[in-house]
Amino acid sequence: MVTGASVDGLVSGMQTSSVIAGLMQVEAAPQTALKAKVGTQQKIVSSYQSINSKMSGLLTAAKALNDPTAWKGATATSSSDSVLATTSATGSNQTGSVTFKVKSLAAAESRIFSAGSVAATSDSITSSAGISFTNTATGEVKNLPITDTSLKGVVDAINASSDVPVKATAIQLAPGKYTLQLTSKDTGAASAFSIGGVDGLGADVAATQGSDAVLTVGTTNAFEISSSSNTFKGLMDGLTVTAKAVTKDTDPPVTVGVSSDTDGIAAKVQAMVDAANGALSEIGAQTQNSSGSVPAGTLAGNSSMQQLSSNILQTVSGGAGGLGSLKDVGIELTRDGKLTFDKTKFVSALNADPIKTQSYFNGTTDTDGDGIKDGLADKMVGMANKATQSNTGTLAQLITSGNSAITDLNDRISDWDVRLQQRQATLQKQFTAMETALGSLKNQSSWLSGQLASLG
Repeated sequence: MVTGASVDGLVSGMQTSSVIAGLMQVEAAPQTALKAKVGTQQKIVSSYQSINSKMSGLLTAAKALNDPTAWKGATATSSSDSVLATTSATGSNQTGSVTFKVKSLAAAESRIFSAGSVAATSDSITSSAGISFTNTATGEVKNLPITDTSLKGVVDAINASSDVPVKATAIQLAPGKYTLQLTSKDTGAASAFSIGGVDGLGADVAATQGSDAVLTVGTTNAFEISSSSNTFKGLMDGLTVTAKAVTKDTDPPVTVGVSSDTDGIAAKVQAMVDAANGALSEIGAQTQNSSGSVPAGTLAGNSSMQQLSSNILQTVSGGAGGLGSLKDVGIELTRDGKLTFDKTKFVSALNADPIKTQSYFNGTTDTDGDGIKDGLADKMVGMANKATQSNTGTLAQLITSGNSAITDLNDRISDWDVRLQQRQATLQKQFTAMETALGSLKNQSSWLSGQLASLG
């Protein structure tokens, strides 16, 4: 409410500022009511936002489970520390095992000019203006211009180039004897190379022969698999094996096993169930009626939110189309309107029939013709998306409408600020005029009293 300077009457003796303040309280009653409505509307919008946040969490959890790759997860184990096994959720979820020995690890080709040397790294090692590198497996040639022909200059030029296939090192063969070593950036038999243009160090020789990593698979009718690196992909669908050491003759073969990641899939189901319960709890808290010492929720009796809660429960109670009740995969409703998840029952069903179990969540039919498959995750995604989708979602529209109402109320409050300022100014003028008039009357009274006294 607007307040102004004191105009307490010197003539009337009235506390006019208090009188004006009292009158302004009466005048401001409509604005005070509008401010109360803003507070109420803000609580309502906040409640919708809280429910929207929970429903968005449910949408995220349902989408994670609705992703077909979520059901193709697998875990890999290795019987030896010398082999690292990992899996990825690509392709079909192939499970099984493979046994092998690591016959050899991949090596990079390395060549050294051991026949010749220079006394210092600042000495020249070539009379050529460039050096060439030829991949002996593919015939590809890379040329590198050389401006500093010293050993150090050549090493620096090679290592500064991203185009050449080798790295260079200045090697000390003995005190006062330095030479050049080149090592391929890649490993495998295809990393072999030859060098041209270094004419000051004699002929180069292979210090390390480039070779592939090799696994010997099986025992009776063994066969070999090679890789240019120590990593083997596609040994089984989705399986990656990285060899870290050669298997000794006295060591047993390495067995790598791949099994379905039932714990990971079950965790995603649990996450969706928890998210659904979180949404149900939030809706319940916001829409509850008062009971004893428990106050009513901000959205008590809100039919739209109660319907949203029913939609979540009906998504579960409706089952999975022709497959029947979700109880078969461990999901049930409790009497108090919450979801439960029996992980043991779910894992048992998943191990017994992975495809059927997945269909309970990623449906293959649409028996009710609503355009959404019958799987629980399918239905949850559709229902949660309908509630939370920007601009068109039920909750999104309620939040937008509530915020628009708050803006309108604040505009009306601002209008009242102007009106009240004008009303207070009018009252102050009226009381000031009254004091002026009373002052004039008092002066006239004093003059008349003086005149009457003079007549006596």
